[in-house]
Amino acid sequence: MVRWDGHELAVVGSATGFWAIANACLGKGWVKSMIHRQPVVAMSLALATAGVAMPIFIPPIRRKLGLPTNQYEAGLPGVVYPQLEE
Repeated sequence: MVRWDGHELAVVGSATGFWAIANACLGKGWVKSMIHRQPVVAMSLALATAGVAMPIFIPPIRRKLGLPTNQYEAGLPGVVYPQLEE
């Protein structure tokens, strides 16, 4: 389950705000024309979007796989810490 704390809400809120402003300023069909005219910029934006979304989706995947999640959720209950072998 995705935990919606302040950071995740800030990321989603900023993204939806930027999307609304871009749609209002650039009009209908701006995404298609940008992808057609500037594919490098479109790919860069897609990679940046994936990078910004990773902190939202990676911790639940790590939790389900039983991997350590203490870097992401240090103060939350149920945190998995790494097992150090001596």
